[in-house]
Amino acid sequence: MNGTEKPIGVAIIVCDKVITEVGTGNKTIVSTFNNIRTANFPCIHPYMAVYVALSNSVGVKPINLLLKFGEKTLIRVGGKITFPDRNAVVEIIFNLVGVPFTEAGAYCFEIHADDEYIFESRFSVTKIEE
Repeated sequence: MNGTEKPIGVAIIVCDKVITEVGTGNKTIVSTFNNIRTANFPCIHPYMAVYVALSNSVGVKPINLLLKFGEKTLIRVGGKITFPDRNAVVEIIFNLVGVPFTEAGAYCFEIHADDEYIFESRFSVTKIEE
């Protein structure tokens, strides 16, 4: 393998936080959600984590997480990860602070590797009716 294999998405989980156990590296995913409710727009979600697991690639890959609303990209964060072999599952945790939501609707987190779309997870932001 020459490292050109496209990664396969295993999981995207939106949650309050991810705790990594010292020693084993095992992850505890705390308080998952797929809906944010707010009384007012725009709103800022103070803190969230996005757990991502990928497999089926070899070598170093640039990975990006995009928060999208329709065609508009609100947040783009990333870095490089290393796939030791095609069977390895590589876990990435994105900790996001001050995430903006301008209106109610369907949002999604997309994962890109080498600037190529891999997969996504959708969630809703809804207005609380008084």
